[in-house]
Amino acid sequence: MKIIVVDEKYSRTRTLAGSSVGFGMMLGCVLLLMAALGSSATYFWMKRGHADFLTQEGVANWKQVIELQQQDIGIVRQQTQHQVDALMLRMSELQGRLTRLDALGERLTAKAKLNDGEFDFSEAPAIGGPQDLMTSDEAFHQLTLMDAIDELSGQIESREQQLDLLDRLISNRTIYDDSFLAGLPVRKGWLSSRYGRRTDPFTGRPAWHNGVDFAGKRGSEVISVAAGVVVWSGKRSGFGLLVEVNHGNGYLTRYAHNEESLVKVGDIVSRGEALAKMGSSGRSTGPHVHFEVLKDGQPQDPAKYIYRASK
Repeated sequence: MKIIVVDEKYSRTRTLAGSSVGFGMMLGCVLLLMAALGSSATYFWMKRGHADFLTQEGVANWKQVIELQQQDIGIVRQQTQHQVDALMLRMSELQGRLTRLDALGERLTAKAKLNDGEFDFSEAPAIGGPQDLMTSDEAFHQLTLMDAIDELSGQIESREQQLDLLDRLISNRTIYDDSFLAGLPVRKGWLSSRYGRRTDPFTGRPAWHNGVDFAGKRGSEVISVAAGVVVWSGKRSGFGLLVEVNHGNGYLTRYAHNEESLVKVGDIVSRGEALAKMGSSGRSTGPHVHFEVLKDGQPQDPAKYIYRASK
């Protein structure tokens, strides 16, 4: 085997000749020398720079550090669990409020008589729109989870207030519509006497009639033309068995000459509810109902309320 040696200026070369066995022995010596030097460096490093690492005190110190780290991890884990529990509780509250909003929305939909499918609270709202990429500043300031929950909570609270107001408005409108006087005071019958001047059926003389009369079958139902509160249910001179209903806003209706009253004072009645059975009590010539409408105590022509469309 030949070994060519070149000097650093590449000006001269020198060839060394030898056997493969000799060269291998020389290379082995070099490797052994390097290993010895590495072992010596490692020994002196551990002996001088980190001598306490191999002592019982060093091991105890490392154990103490590990225990402190484990305690820190436990504290972080406990704090994280508390935060998760708080978030779950908050989400549960929001879920309850959303359920309440859905129920309120369904009730308002029924009250407002909206078309089927126009407001379906059983499905998520349909949303969409073109993609709008955020700027670098907007992307940097991303909302945290708690910020997002607080924002959602504020939106829900605003919707609750709006729906509550809408509920009250619809309820008030419903009450007003129900108390709006309209329709006939009987389910079956015919107009037998109008409002105003007429000939008295008992004396034959001219007289004033403050209501209208509807004749019909004895025992047929006399019904309320609007919602209200019963303020009189009993006998009264000339009217026989009488029922009076106060509808608010100064309106009062009378249903006279009944055979039987079906309501008592203080009852709340709705439009179309039966008040009495038709009869001929009091000053009457046969089964009929005498129907009057009073506004602030003054008689009104019932015809303009009977024949107007109900709201």
